[in-house]
Amino acid sequence: MSALIYLLTRPEPVTFDELSAELRPVLPLLGELPHTPQDPEWHAEGDVATHSALVLARAHELSEGLDPFDRAALLLAAALHDIGKALTTREEPEGSSGQIRLRSRQHARRGRDYLAYRLLDTGLAPRLILTVLELVAHHHSLHRAAESELGRGVFALARQVPLPLLVRLAKADARGREVRGGDGRKGEDTADYLELLARDLGVWNVTDPYAAFRAEIAALLPGAPPELLALAVGRGIQDWEAGVIHTPHEAVARVQEAARSGFPRLTVLCGPSGSGKSTYAHSVPDADLISLDALRAKLGKNASDQRVNGQVLQAAREQLREALRRGRHAVWDATTLRRSQRAQVLGLGYDYGALTELHVLWTPPGQLGARISGRERQVNSAVLADQLRLLEFPEVGEAHRLTWDTLEGELSG
Repeated sequence: MSALIYLLTRPEPVTFDELSAELRPVLPLLGELPHTPQDPEWHAEGDVATHSALVLARAHELSEGLDPFDRAALLLAAALHDIGKALTTREEPEGSSGQIRLRSRQHARRGRDYLAYRLLDTGLAPRLILTVLELVAHHHSLHRAAESELGRGVFALARQVPLPLLVRLAKADARGREVRGGDGRKGEDTADYLELLARDLGVWNVTDPYAAFRAEIAALLPGAPPELLALAVGRGIQDWEAGVIHTPHEAVARVQEAARSGFPRLTVLCGPSGSGKSTYAHSVPDADLISLDALRAKLGKNASDQRVNGQVLQAAREQLREALRRGRHAVWDATTLRRSQRAQVLGLGYDYGALTELHVLWTPPGQLGARISGRERQVNSAVLADQLRLLEFPEVGEAHRLTWDTLEGELSG
């Protein structure tokens, strides 16, 4: 048993200082939390480290009855939920008054992105890490989900993160702060309301909130091949969450042409250099491979020639359009670390009616350097560090299917 797992599973409470000391070799940003201030109106208790320690203590109190996996996920998420504030905290003037306030915009998702690959170097199980990442990313999403029309946002949240753990984390977060002149219970009230909604909708403690949706689509498409079912379900869930459709019958109606005429597939790879993207791409049978490195080598001096990126992207998009027009399975081999980059490529897939998949090569950073050092085309450590800094970790819903390729096998979302 690793020291980290011992700390997360031992009977007596683990402190923030203990976890921070154990994690700091792979998460150096933890060292910045004692020096990251918070707006005193909402966090009179002090800096981010002080708040995180209080939230972790409250999470311990709320962890009673959880199994070891869920307890470890809750405690680790509690300790790390605000790590993104060290990257995002800024002084900003407030409205017409011009009063300077501290703001940490998008800190939850920035924290998730920072943790995404680095936590793999702890040796924790990928499924546990994935749960922690989603808790960190969505700990401020409860009110938006609770206010959504017809509970669509609650379903969307439930397929990304276990709601019982998220509600516990939100309550610990609320109890771990001191609010000046405000309602300190607001966060807990929102968490309670979300739980009531989720229970009423039947998605409170389920592994797949869309199980009935999937089953009805399968019943409406008897004998359909798995890829057609995946297209109907994937497109149907996206359309339902967006308010475009209201029933599984409508989802099935929208794939009738695809059922008659066939449809292309698009797999978009995501991962930093050395994560195994090209190896995976070449393993996909009977696929049209679109490699940005290969196009750079063809259009420029070599595969690292960034001066021809404009030409490369134009040529790659045309290759993709041609493959989709012909109904082929296209594999996009590039880092695609930013959500906007993925959206552009996946958008072409949607335009051509493709079944889309986002395949994340989720390799521990400690192994990336070793893999790169053995390659003919070298990538220096500064470039790799910059890639991890720019990374926006993929989310469920970006494509019809999302898979994470780990050292322990594939996970799907």
